[in-house]
Amino acid sequence: MKPMTLRIAPIEPQWFEQKAQVQSHTWRELNQGRIPQEIVDAITPDFALRLTRNAANNSNQATLVALDNDQAIGFAELLRTPRPPINRPDAAELASLYVLTVHHRKGVGRMLIEAGKRAIGNDRLVLWVMAFNTNAQGFYRHIGFHETGRTQTEDMGPELEMINYTDDEPNQQ
Repeated sequence: MKPMTLRIAPIEPQWFEQKAQVQSHTWRELNQGRIPQEIVDAITPDFALRLTRNAANNSNQATLVALDNDQAIGFAELLRTPRPPINRPDAAELASLYVLTVHHRKGVGRMLIEAGKRAIGNDRLVLWVMAFNTNAQGFYRHIGFHETGRTQTEDMGPELEMINYTDDEPNQQ
């Protein structure tokens, strides 16, 4: 077995297809049997590749890949300006964080988030996590996030808002 030579890098065209494969695989693995099947089936490698190409041209977004021996094993997508219904003007949004299961608990997710904060120039992050995804919630708590008490329900079901800073802004919803 090769030793892991992990690095985090901004997405480049040479990794688009690998990132799309990771996205499709992890999406299916996480959501199979938990959300409507048509939504699970929608994130094909081709669809994920189109999303990846579009994101690469979005100046509001930073996409980072975790590479082990130059093979994509995970990725993070961060938005400098959060999407509605988030009303946190001083925070950035962690829109996606996915790591192949075989690489869980090796520091990959934490490295992606730390690199993402540097890439977007903001340490304050907000995210939505599926209510059923207790593993992700535990990971986020472990690295300093906490629930705000805000929820939303999308096509995939209930989601919880989490932040990694003190919720002390007076103008929050």
